Order: sequence, then C-alpha cells, then structure tokens
Amino acid sequence: MDGISCLEHDFLIENGVLKSYSGRDECITVPDVHTIGEGAFKACVSLKKVVLPAGLRRILPGAFKGCRKLTEMEIPSGVSSIGDYAFHRCHSLKSVSLPASVTELGDCVFLYCDSLTSVSMPGVRRLGKQVFVNDVMLRELVLCPELEKACICDVFTGCGRITDFSFSDGRRVQIPNAVEAVAGSMEVPSLIRAIAVDILRMMELDGRRLVKFLTNLKHLEIPEGIEEIGKSCFFDKRGIISVAFPSSLREIDSRALRNCISLERVSFQEDRVIIHEDAFKNCSSLREITAPDRTVYRIEGIGGLSREVPPLVRTIHRQVLGNFRLSGSVLLKYLGSESRVVVPHGVTSVAEEAFAGNEAIDRVILPDSVEEIGAGAFRDCLVLQTIELPGSVRCVGTGAFENCVKLLRVLLPDGVCVIEDKVFKHCHGLKEVHFGAGVRSIGEQAFYGCTALTEIALPDSLTFLGKMAFYRCRALREASLPSGLERVESLAFAQSGVKRVHMRGSGVFYGSDIFYGCTRLRSLVFEHGVRHIPDKLAYGCTGLKQVVLPDTLESVGRHALEYTPFLESWRRKRKDSADGGRDVLEDGSDTAGGGRDVFWDGSYAAGDFRVPDGTRIVAGGAFYGNRAITSVSFPESVSWIGQAALKGCESLCRAVWPGRINAAEAEVFSGCVNLTKVCWGQDEFQPVPWQTVKERAFYNCRSLGQISLEHVLSVGKEAFKGCCSFRPQKADALRQAGDNAFEHTLCDDNSFSFSVVGSVLVDGRRCLGRVEVPEGITAIGPFAFAGNRQVTGLCLPESLRDIGDGAFWGCSGLTDIRFPSFLDTVGMRAFEKCAGLVRVVLRAGFVGAAAFSYCVSLEKAVLKGPGILEPRLFEGCRNLRECLCSQASVVGRYCFSGCGKLEAFDFRTVREVRDYGFQNCDSLRHAAFIDNTVIRPHAFEDCGRLERIFLDGPQGQVKLYEYAFSGCTAISRVVFQGKAWTFGEYRDIVRDTIPEMVRLIFHSGFSCFDVEKEEILCGYRGAGRIVRIPRGIRRIEAEVFRDVLMLEEVTIPDSVEYIGARAFHGTGWIKRQQDLAPLVVVNRMLLDGSCCRGDVVVPEDIRLVCGWAFAGGMGIERIRFLSDRVKVEPYAFRNCIYLKELVLGDGSSVVFQGIGDRKRELAPVAMQAVMDMLNCFKTDEKDVLVECTGNISRLLVADGIRAVGHGVFQDGNLLTEITLPLSVSSIGNQAFAGCKWLKCVRQAYGVTFIGDRAFSGCGVLEQVELSENLGRIGVRAFENCTSLREILLPEGLEEIPDRAFFRCHSLKKVSFPSTLKRIGREAFAYCRNLEMPVIPYGVTVDERAFS
Repeated sequence: MDGISCLEHDFLIENGVLKSYSGRDECITVPDVHTIGEGAFKACVSLKKVVLPAGLRRILPGAFKGCRKLTEMEIPSGVSSIGDYAFHRCHSLKSVSLPASVTELGDCVFLYCDSLTSVSMPGVRRLGKQVFVNDVMLRELVLCPELEKACICDVFTGCGRITDFSFSDGRRVQIPNAVEAVAGSMEVPSLIRAIAVDILRMMELDGRRLVKFLTNLKHLEIPEGIEEIGKSCFFDKRGIISVAFPSSLREIDSRALRNCISLERVSFQEDRVIIHEDAFKNCSSLREITAPDRTVYRIEGIGGLSREVPPLVRTIHRQVLGNFRLSGSVLLKYLGSESRVVVPHGVTSVAEEAFAGNEAIDRVILPDSVEEIGAGAFRDCLVLQTIELPGSVRCVGTGAFENCVKLLRVLLPDGVCVIEDKVFKHCHGLKEVHFGAGVRSIGEQAFYGCTALTEIALPDSLTFLGKMAFYRCRALREASLPSGLERVESLAFAQSGVKRVHMRGSGVFYGSDIFYGCTRLRSLVFEHGVRHIPDKLAYGCTGLKQVVLPDTLESVGRHALEYTPFLESWRRKRKDSADGGRDVLEDGSDTAGGGRDVFWDGSYAAGDFRVPDGTRIVAGGAFYGNRAITSVSFPESVSWIGQAALKGCESLCRAVWPGRINAAEAEVFSGCVNLTKVCWGQDEFQPVPWQTVKERAFYNCRSLGQISLEHVLSVGKEAFKGCCSFRPQKADALRQAGDNAFEHTLCDDNSFSFSVVGSVLVDGRRCLGRVEVPEGITAIGPFAFAGNRQVTGLCLPESLRDIGDGAFWGCSGLTDIRFPSFLDTVGMRAFEKCAGLVRVVLRAGFVGAAAFSYCVSLEKAVLKGPGILEPRLFEGCRNLRECLCSQASVVGRYCFSGCGKLEAFDFRTVREVRDYGFQNCDSLRHAAFIDNTVIRPHAFEDCGRLERIFLDGPQGQVKLYEYAFSGCTAISRVVFQGKAWTFGEYRDIVRDTIPEMVRLIFHSGFSCFDVEKEEILCGYRGAGRIVRIPRGIRRIEAEVFRDVLMLEEVTIPDSVEYIGARAFHGTGWIKRQQDLAPLVVVNRMLLDGSCCRGDVVVPEDIRLVCGWAFAGGMGIERIRFLSDRVKVEPYAFRNCIYLKELVLGDGSSVVFQGIGDRKRELAPVAMQAVMDMLNCFKTDEKDVLVECTGNISRLLVADGIRAVGHGVFQDGNLLTEITLPLSVSSIGNQAFAGCKWLKCVRQAYGVTFIGDRAFSGCGVLEQVELSENLGRIGVRAFENCTSLREILLPEGLEEIPDRAFFRCHSLKKVSFPSTLKRIGREAFAYCRNLEMPVIPYGVTVDERAFS
C-alpha cells in the first residue's frame, strides 16, 4: 500500500501506516500494515479484542491509549518498537506477551493497566519511565537477563503483588513479597532486588516498617511484608479513598492516617493489629471496614456498634469520631483541623459554636439526620466555602454562619421557617441565597454586610423581616416585598445597592429607614393593597425619581421621601400650583393613583396656611421645623395627619383640625411652644374629641391651656410633658397613660401626694412611708413611683387592673405590698430592684419580663395566673428560697438566673424551660419532669448542687438541648421509668448498659468538661460556683480552671492522680484554701504554697509539687523537703526571688548566692530552683540585666548582676520598689523611665553611674538610696519625679547635668558635695518647694538652673 492513502472498513491507512480507526466494533482484525500510527485507536472504549497483522513492525505512541475494555491482543513476532503511552489506561488488559524482537519499551507504555497480571518481555533490554507504574494486579514477569538495572527507576512503582520472576534462559525465582526481597534475609539476584526496590519506591522503609508514603494515590494496597505503619506515615494524604492492609501488618502507629479526609474504605487481613491513638483521627469520611473474614462493617454514623464487632473495628470507630464531641445525637464541639469535614450520620443537632473559629475548614458535609444548627455554630470559619443544608434541617440558630467571609452559596430547605438574627452577617463572599418555600421570618441583621449578594427572591410565605436584615448589601439590585409581609423593621435594606423596589405589603407595621441611603434607587412602586408608607422609607435616596402610589394608601410616615429628586420636584410644582391636580414629573413618571391627594411637604408655608382642598393625607413631618407658619387649617377631606407633622413649629398658635381624625399621632405638635388652641372643624370653641393621644404628641406645648380628655382612652409616653399651662380634667375614660405623660402639667388634685389623671395614677414620686392607693384607680402608669426610696409599704385597691412598666422600679425601701385579688397586667420591670421586698403573693393574667428581678431580699413568691413566666422575671433574687407558680407551663430565659438559694421548684405543669432559666441556682437539689418537657440550651447551667433528676412520665422522655444541664456536676441519680440509675464514674456515660435518656442527662451535666480518653480532664467551659470532678478522672491538666473567679467549691475525688500547673490559679476556691492553710494539698499533691512566709516545710507524704506551686512567693526564704521521693514539676519555684536556702530530702542544704548559681553543679531539684528563681532575670554575657520578666512589684535584683541595662524597666506598670545588690555598678539610660508606680530604690550602694533619663517620669518616686561612690548622673536623670523630697549627692560628684531634677515639684532639700563644678541648664527648674541650697564656691551655674 506504499504511496497510497485509503479508507478501508473504518481504517484510515496511509503509506502502510494505520492513521486512525473510526468504528465501534468490539473485535477487529487490523489490515496488513507495518505501523500502528500515533493515537490510532485512542479512546476506542468499545474495543475488546484486536488481531494485529503478521507484518506489523512498529506501534507508535498512544496507539491504544484509553481502550479501557481491551482484554486480548497478541503482538506479532516482527514488532521491534512500542512507543510511549501505547497501552496507557487499558484497564481490562490481563496479560501481555512481547516477542523477543522488542528490545525497548517507551515511557508509560502500560501505565495504569490495573488488571494486568502477567507480562512476558524476554527481549527487552531497556525500559522507559513509569512503564508499569500502579499496575497493582501484576504478579508474573518474564525478563531478559540483560535488562539494564540502571533504567529501573520509577518503572514498577506500586506493583506490590509481583512475586514470580522468570528469565529467558530458563531460571525462575519466587519471592514472598517485595519487602522481603529488600528488607529480609533471603538472597535474590541483583536485578530482582532492583525491581523490588522500585516497587517500593513510593514508600520510605525502615526494615519492615513503613515510615512514610510519598504519593497521594486514590486506591492504595500496602504490600505484603510490611509489619508496621509508622507515625504520621500517611498524614494529610487527602486523595486516598481506600487502603488495603496486608496480612503481615501487626501495628499502626499514632497519627498514621490522620487527616486522610477522603478515606472511605479500609480492609484488613489480620485482626491482631495494634492501632495506636489517633491513627485514624480526622478520617471523618471513613464508612467501611472489611475484616479478615471478609465481613464488611459499616461504621457510618454515631450509633453504637453491636457487641459482636471486632475490637479492631470498634477502635477505628472511636478514633473516627474522636474529633466530634457528642452528647447523644448532639454534636457539641468539633475538635479537628481538617479542611473537609463529614459530620457523622445520626447527628440531629449541631450545637452552638460547635465549629466556631475553626480556620481550617473549607467544606462541611452534613448528614440527612441533622435537624438543627445552633447559634454561632460556624461563626468565624473564615475559609468555609461550601456547606449543603440537608432537607431535614428545621432550624438555623442566631449567627450560625456569621463572618464566614468566603461562603459562596446557601440553599435553605423548605423546612426552615425562621432565619434567625445575624445568621449570615458579614458573609462578604455570599453570592446566592435560595429561600425555602416555608420561610416566614428573616431576623435582625440576617444578611448584614453580604456585599456580594446580587439577587434575592423573598417567598410569599414571608411575614417578618428584621432590622438591618439586608443592610449594606451593596450588590443587591432589586427588592420585591411580598403582599403577605406583615412587619418590616428599621433599616432592613438601608445603604444597599437596590435600583428598583416593588412593595406589596400593607406597610402598617413597618419600621423606619427601610431603604435609607440607597443612592442607586431609581424606581419605587407601591402596589395595590399598600396602606401606609413608613417613616423615612426612602430617606436620602438621592437617585429616586419615580414613585407610583396606589389608591389604597391611607397614611404616610414622617420624612418618607426626604432628600429625593421626587420630593424636590413636588416642592417646586407645589409652589407654582394652587390645586392638587395630577402631578407630572419632569421625567414623565407620575404619582397617579393615590399620589395627588398626598400633601408631602409644607416647609415653604408661612403665616396663616390652609392645606389644599382635596388633600386626604398629610405626610408625617410635613411642616417639621417651620418657624414661619402661625396657623394651619386642614380641610375636612383629610383623614390622616402623620407623626411630627407640625413638630417644632415654634410660631404656630392655632390649628384647625379635620373632623375625621380623633387621634393625635406621635409628636404631631411636639415643641409648638406658642400653640394655644386646637379647634375641631371651623368652630373655634369646639375642642377636638380626642380618643388617643400618642407619645410626645403635645410635648413642651407650654402655652396650650385646653385639651379635651373626656373621650381619651390612652395617652402615650410624655404626651403632655412640659405643658405647664395645661390642667388635665374630666379624663374619666382614661385607662392607660405612658411614662411621664403628664409631668410638669397643672394637675387638678393636690389632696394626695401622688398625681391622678382620670383613673390612672401617673406620679407617686412624692409619696412617703406606707401608701394606700384609693379605690377607683384602675392603672398605675409606667415609672410612676420609680426611684422613690421613701415608700415603705403599699396597699393597692381592688379596682386596680394594670401596673405599668417600671412603675415601682428601684423603690428600695418598699418592704410590703398588698395586691388586689386580681390584676390584668403587671408591666416589665414593674418592681425591679425593690431591694427591701421580702414576700410577694400575686394573682395576675400577665406578669412582664424582669418584673421582680434583683429584688435581693425576696424570699418567697407566689404567682397565680400566668401560664408563661416571662424572661428574667426573678433574675438575681439571690435570697429567693420558695417560688410557687402553680399554672406555669413555660419558664422564660434567665427567669430564675442567679437565684442561689432556690431550693425547689414544682415542674409538674411546666412544658418548657428556656435558655438559662435556672442558671446558677446552686441550692436546687432535684428536678422532676413530665414527658416531652422541652429543656432548652443552658436551662440549668451551673446548678452546682443539683443531684437528682426524676423523669416522672411513663415514657421517661424529655427533649434535651445541648448544654441543658452543663455544669450540674453533682448529678448522681436519674430515675427513669421507675428505676433509679446511679452515676459511678465518668466512664459510665459511655456504657451501653444504661438507657440513652439517662446517659444524655449524665453527659449533659458534665458537658462543661473537656475529657479525653474518659479519664483526662483537659478543659472547662463553665462559670459555676460549685464543681465536682467526676470519679474516674485521673488527670487534671494545666490551667483547666485558671481564672474562673466565681469557682468557690471544688470536690476532687481520690481517683485524681495528677493535677497540672496552675490548674486552679485565680479561682475563689484556691483563695479559700489558702486562708485555711498556706500549703494547699490535694491527694498528696502540693498545688500551691505561694502564700507561705519564712521557712516552709514540705510534708513527708507529699509525692508531687505541682508546677508554679511556690511561684511568686515573695515571703519564702527557706524550703525544706522531708522526703527525697517527691517529684517537683517545672516552674515550681518561679520568681521566688527571696528564697535563700533549699534543704533536700537527704538533709543536704543549698544556699543560693545569686546569678552565679546558674553555673554551679547542684542537685537536680536545687538546679531547678535556681533556674526558676532567676528566670525573670535575662542577662548578657557580661551579666548586664537586659530584660526582667515576671511582673513583680517588689523586686530584689539577684546578686552578681553588674548593671541594669538601657530601658530594662521602662514604662513598667507594676514595679513599686526595687532593691539593688552591691554588684550593680551602673543604671542605664531610661532604665526606669515612666515607671509610674515606682516609689523607692533601695541599697543602690554600688552604683557609680546613672544614665540619661534613668528615672524620668517616675511620678511617685519618693526615695533613692544613692551610693557614696556615685560619680556621674545623666541628663534628665530624675526629670518629672514630682514626689521626690530629698536627694543627698555624695562627695566626688562633679556635675549635675541639664534638667537632672527638672520639675521635681516636691523636692525640698538638696546637699551639694564640695567636689561639684557645674550645675547644668534647668537642672532644678520648677522645683518650686526647693529650699535654696548652699552652692560651693567656684561652681558654674548654667542658665535657668533654678528658675
């Protein structure tokens, strides 16, 4: 066929070269060609069998690459060359027999032929790179004896099953495995040894120990012969999916496979494998373990394993879950640092802050079992990009993903009805959010600062949008508020990038500033059904030109469209138009619909002004601050006059009010200081029959004399405050009055020491002693008696129905209250901080939040009526012992928090206890719950004496949230379905023999502890006053309870064998123990002796002196050990700078001499004492002090230190006194400058030199004991030492330099030596109390030396 190009049966042949094959047959016979061209059969995925022509001579690179189903092919005897990648990824090819004519194979010829079992290549003398790499099934090789060993490098890597070698000369060698050939004692030919070494090339071996694996394969088979996998061998190999271990394996060291986050399957051929701690830690994707008997165990999830499971499987399961701190099905805390985390199946709740602050995680996979994500669960996971919320999720807590700045996309399941506050706050990278169909509420700041968010589709189910929900979402282009949206809070979309807004909800309960500062907003469309435009809706939207209003509009809030082009255009037209006809704006948009009957702005009005006829709505703030208008008349067509409509119109004297309005909106006339009359209609003598006067409606209307209150039902906060000419009368219909509603008015009844308007008592701050409120009073206004400390008793009438918010707040002298038989309402904080109140018996329909909080003398409370005990109701009532609430079904947040003496509470009617409801109720000893009671997070946190829990229902089930009983470390007994279960030791909480509900309660009680291996206490997250360490704990690690200031009582069991350094440092408990005895000893361990003085004797039975035990013991001079068997931990003598002698257990004594002790040969304990004592002194090679640590206030500098270096103590805030040894000869520049509390420098008798500004700014320095050999004082050495009184300058001193004692205001006496030659410039300037000293003859006194 030479010279001919033709297409024959899907074969493209040119000049005897097969260029390509385009068919899809499974079996083919290649036509007579001499060459298979490059890539001729590449990716022929259907090809299974190929018959090659007898005359074939060459197979070019990539000829059969990717023929993954090719199983059979015979290479003709005349073939001499096979090119690179010729059979790469022929995954089904099982055997290859090459003729002797093939002497060389190119690179990667059989790479990833992972079904290949045998290869015969009798003529091959040279191999390219990676020819057989990762052919994991390859067992048999037929080789040429002349094969070059030098080319065997990364050729057989990963072919761990090769055991059978044959040579073309008839020899045959079999090896057990490659490891045996390399590390064993058997003798093998050098060529076979070279192949064995190459097989193991990806592995670093130490004998039969696999030290390190060098590549990142997906599927890994450890070769036979490996007996041990070394520490961290596969650490962080994130690409590994499966590992097959050999039968020779005996041991897997710690961290061997740690952080193999993609590992899903492992298989063992031997069950007596020792698996060390953390070997599989962070392998959170591991789901399948194959045992030696080929049984496959699924370990997915947190469910317990059956008892028949092999120990090997159980160990791995425990390690895989090692990073997940669980309480039942609640994930309390993730402890790992892997980038991808697979949360175990079975977890139903991710607890608050479970992943918070983890900066390693970029992807989290949640199982379908998860229903709740707690508050702050993923807060500050700064690199988290991906998390998929499964459809099972029903609740996402407050701030769950706050500050996840790289989170890109969120799909909220349909089951999530409420998006809590701050859930996605500051998720700057968030681009997409898809809301589920069931979302009803989006909380405050939910998407605050999501600057990349471009689009949102609020579902029709949405009814609530919280404050600042989409604040500063600058990429957001459009907002459409659905018709069912009932409430939108302030600043919901403020300063966002929206350009178009469609509003369909009514707007009635919408907050202010919803689109404040949206400078890109161009179009605002109010759809049919909108009834109210909220305050400052589009305030400052400087691009807004088009506004479309509906016919349904009824009211407009204050300054709704202030500082918009739309309003500016309206103002210009209003000045030119006398009627209220159709308003056409310059750009063609209009206010058609309801727009033409809205009066937006009256800032241009002056004198007597009449609002145009036909006007229906006067917008809030319409005349705000207009000082030119003197009277205003509203036509009868007006049905709404908005808030603050006439606020600040100081010249306004008269207003004619429309007959259709009987409510004065908030601040409508506030600050109209000259207003004298508000007439109803055109009748000047007809007062307006007000029914509602809202807050500050007539605030500071000083000239207003008459307002009809005859029909008024409610008056808002400060409604008439400052109306000094107004006398409230005939307010018989009044039922409610706000805080200070009538303050500074002319009340008409002075017969009592309190003020009454209608039937509302509005002010009782003048009352003294016992107060009897007269019959007929139906309400006590908010804060009516607030802060009155003179009232001691209170008798309330039967007519009383309502007590307002804060009515008796801070009445600290009030000790006794007689309530009427029934009250409708007791307001929030009504009796807060009534510190003298001892007993309360009350029957009411509603008692507001914090109503009796911080009544610190209250001992008994009886509440009848309320079904819900509101938040903080009795918070801080530290003496409350008994509380009877027979009808309570819900206990609110912090309701009894801090009630430290509350001994019991009847939970029989309670269905729910909310967050922190009984926090720190230290006297509560038992609690009994009925079935299905909901116990929210932290409900009983740190109830340190709570011992017994009774599950009284037949099912014995409660809904227990995370940390519900956290810190209740005394819980020892749970009664479940009539049977009592007792807690023995910490390991009990993992026993399978106790019911799950009981185990959950025990675990919840100890969830304040971080415990490793069920015996090592390494962390504490509580703030309780009482803690019992559970039995079974052997070790308490260093600083576990450090600085837990409230901790006063600690019970440590005998099982504790070790307590780490400063474990209880800074706690109230350690201080109480120090008060009892200067040596604090627990279980023969000396925890603390820092308060000892003088000689200290360490008792003979002490076996351990804990780290930092004597640290900072400034009074310790001598320590004597009575036993030489005691172990002393590092830093035990830290900063014991006054310690002079140590007597060891053998009677030998060591006397400490100073800094030179570091170079002495001493006993280990004595040497440790030296290093600890002198640790605070950092010296250079010349023994000059260059740094001093330890924060010591009374410092004794070690003998042997030759100088205090420059700036060593500069700006020190703790140093008050320093004593220098004779060895110190100089004080460097600025050495003590700015030590504002340094009062005294003692024994500076060896100092001959004081550097520049050495003591500058030491404002309380009173005394410096100077050396008689002092030869030089530096410039400004004592500048601004304002408390220094006297200085004695020794003989030999020749100069007092510039400003040496500048501004030493208290300096009275200075003695100059006879050797003095010069007093520098301003040396004693501003030493205003200095008695003029005698200056020796001949001394040069520079300018202003004594000014």
